[in-house]
Amino acid sequence: MDTVAALTCVMIIGGPIAWWIMRRSASFRTPAAANASRLIMALSLLLFLVACAMLLFSAIGSTTHNAGTWLWLAAGLLTIWATGGWRFALPAIVERWSARHEAMLTAQAEAGDAHAAHMLGLGLKLRRDYEPARRWLRVAAEAGLTDAQWELARLLDETEGPAAALPWLRAAADGGHLAAGQLLRGPYGKAD
Repeated sequence: MDTVAALTCVMIIGGPIAWWIMRRSASFRTPAAANASRLIMALSLLLFLVACAMLLFSAIGSTTHNAGTWLWLAAGLLTIWATGGWRFALPAIVERWSARHEAMLTAQAEAGDAHAAHMLGLGLKLRRDYEPARRWLRVAAEAGLTDAQWELARLLDETEGPAAALPWLRAAADGGHLAAGQLLRGPYGKAD
């Protein structure tokens, strides 16, 4: 077996294994970075699989084999970028962007923008930072945003129980939120 054939075998077997190891060992500080990384990792896995198929079913030295090699290298670089910990790796870029976005939303919410308070509360809720999430969702809910009333009711139901959620659930249903109305006709309506 010549060197190129041996390298091709290593690429076909090693690429997906390396992808799996990097995927399992990656750690992220924010959900946004994890989600962005998962998306790019899915793309890189698809590229790895297509590249491996091209390498497996093409003659060494053919145009298809060369294209498969370049595609395999692109998949490897995407995998490294999606799981890296340096300044220009995808997780670090997303974390910086998220921090700037959160600071902008905080400034707008503090200035009285109910929509910004709603978005900020949702983001904090996703991060499981419940105390500030409750605060900002309450600001937006008190301003009359039906979706914020619904989200606040769901958060209160999760953290304090149905009794705390019921007033906000009613407010959301009165504002036309369909899911809130269904809950009030169902399990929450029987709690009255």
